[in-house]
Amino acid sequence: MEDKAKEKNKLVAGVQYRHAGKIYTFLTEDGTLKRGERVVVESEQGTSLGVVIMEPQAVSGDELPEDIKKVLRRASEEEIKRLVDQNEREFEIFELFCEKVKEQNLPMKPLAAELREGEKKIVLTFFAEERVDFRNLVKDLATSLHLRIEMHQIGARDEVKYRGGVGPCGLLTCCSQHLRQFQSISIQMAKNQGLTPNPAKLTGLCNKLKCCLAYENPLYAEIRQRLPRIGMSVKVPQGNGKVTGLDILKENCVVRLDDGVEVRVHFRDVTPQSAKPEEQSKEEAAGHAEIKKPEGAPKPRAEEPRRGGGEKRGRRRRR
Repeated sequence: MEDKAKEKNKLVAGVQYRHAGKIYTFLTEDGTLKRGERVVVESEQGTSLGVVIMEPQAVSGDELPEDIKKVLRRASEEEIKRLVDQNEREFEIFELFCEKVKEQNLPMKPLAAELREGEKKIVLTFFAEERVDFRNLVKDLATSLHLRIEMHQIGARDEVKYRGGVGPCGLLTCCSQHLRQFQSISIQMAKNQGLTPNPAKLTGLCNKLKCCLAYENPLYAEIRQRLPRIGMSVKVPQGNGKVTGLDILKENCVVRLDDGVEVRVHFRDVTPQSAKPEEQSKEEAAGHAEIKKPEGAPKPRAEEPRRGGGEKRGRRRRR
């Protein structure tokens, strides 16, 4: 039984084609592959070179897709040199791409050029806020390069991922260093962390909300569930008051007492009040105003219509 279980387990490795790009899973028979090594893998174009990001690990064969590709071998020195030459060729094409865009005055920012399918096709990546008519640009490039051209338009966040840069924190942007997939960022994440909703401080180089707002958001959201809301009437050892501020990480509450003094109290010493004193007095007054009737008392009957007028008419007729 153990031998059959071992046969079902297969070695897989994680490989990326571009720095901080998506990690693809490949089958491998070499369990000695190390992180950072260049390998030759199967691809739709035949073979491609990639970098090992996740070292081989055993995975059940039932969890793998049927069309999973394989790691063929470690890349040789000649293949690595060929890759360097290809990168130089891509840089030359990228410079030509920039010149043509400038000549035609197109509203786009060239970002990258990537050769594919054995250097028979070039993929040109650019950023533009709106749709761009680049048909004339493709004709000019095809005439100069004699290659099949594919244009790839991306958004503002992907633009910074391609270009890189230094963020307001003084470090290289997260998207160009380690983030492989973007997630949706909302202003509620900033509110959970008690940050001032100032666009100048909450947006990154892409003019979108910073990706780092999502790093600590789960912790802040968990702590906020234990803390009272701002404006809530509470009772503390010093007296009654209202919550006017929160120190989320220290789990403290700033309470303004009824006499105007502000105190800082840990949330465990805070007792929320179910209702305001005024509301309680109104409820009590309403309760005293109600008349309690004994159980089993007969229900009041509807008043019957008076027949005085009919009796008088009958008397007159008798007379």
